[in-house]
Amino acid sequence: MMKGLADIKKFICRTLPTMVCAAAVMMTSGCYLLPDEEEAAVPPAVKASEVSYTTVTAKRKDIEKKLVSTGTVTAERQYDLSYEKQSGVILDFNVRAGDKVKKGDAICEIDTSDLDDQIAEKELYLQKAKLNVDMIWESGGTQAQIDSAYVDVQLIERELNKLRERKDGSVLRSPIDGVVSQLADVREGDNVSSGQTVATVIDTTALYIAVKPDDMSKFSVDTKVQIRINENYYDGVVFMDPAALAVYQEEVKASHDKEDKTGIAYEADTIYVRFEGDIPADALGQLADVILVLDKAENVIVISNNLIKKVDGEKVVYVLKNGEKTAVPIETGLTTGSQSEIVSGINEGDELVLK
Repeated sequence: MMKGLADIKKFICRTLPTMVCAAAVMMTSGCYLLPDEEEAAVPPAVKASEVSYTTVTAKRKDIEKKLVSTGTVTAERQYDLSYEKQSGVILDFNVRAGDKVKKGDAICEIDTSDLDDQIAEKELYLQKAKLNVDMIWESGGTQAQIDSAYVDVQLIERELNKLRERKDGSVLRSPIDGVVSQLADVREGDNVSSGQTVATVIDTTALYIAVKPDDMSKFSVDTKVQIRINENYYDGVVFMDPAALAVYQEEVKASHDKEDKTGIAYEADTIYVRFEGDIPADALGQLADVILVLDKAENVIVISNNLIKKVDGEKVVYVLKNGEKTAVPIETGLTTGSQSEIVSGINEGDELVLK
């Protein structure tokens, strides 16, 4: 046992100097027994991207503040045509719905072949009665005989005139210059009764538009307006408002023999507008805008209202200056529901930031 310990001590004494020298060499050469630490990764450089804006250029134009109401173009007067004193079979239609007619133009005609025979027969009787008067006078008849024979002539003439009136009445004619708005559901060969409406003719020289604007107080009688039909503009004027209608109705009520011949079924909460000057030929029945201009400004900077923001109670518009979005205080003038006049703060050509 003792011998073993002695051997171990001798081994340590022989190897320890060698181990110490090896360690010293490793330390001086930069070599370590422990693993090397990894170097910290350097993050790559990131370049900030430039912010892009959608802009619109400030421009000059006209701006109007207006009231717009919509109605249908209607005729003030229309005439329902019928045979008042006779009935019969339709012989011929001379027009179609939509045709323009002049006063006196034939609309349709009923068959008068039987009436023509009666007229021809009466004309012969009249000729005979006149010959009888001549014969009595030439034969020296008394004045009483001559007068009696002449009465026969007058009676036949009266009957003949009635037949001729019926003949003339067989042709239904337009009472005005206008347009045939509709025809009854009858055709050639169909029977029509006395009083039955065969056609309707409207007076296209007197057209109006009834509207109900949000603010009726702006539309007094004689107020000038614009009428817009399919992007075309026409002059118009207010001819009836609620105040004027009340006065008119009192006048009609006070005068029992006065009839309302305007052909318009007036309503108390409605404004009525007529065309002034030219009336478009195809206006009847179309939708039309009645436009009242309340105020206008010409050749001014106008921008959309959605560009105007409120910052600390102040109106501002964001303008692109040197690539930067900058809030610019503004002062507005005339304002509509969608646009505003810019009095100060914005110049023509400025780039306004939408988003």
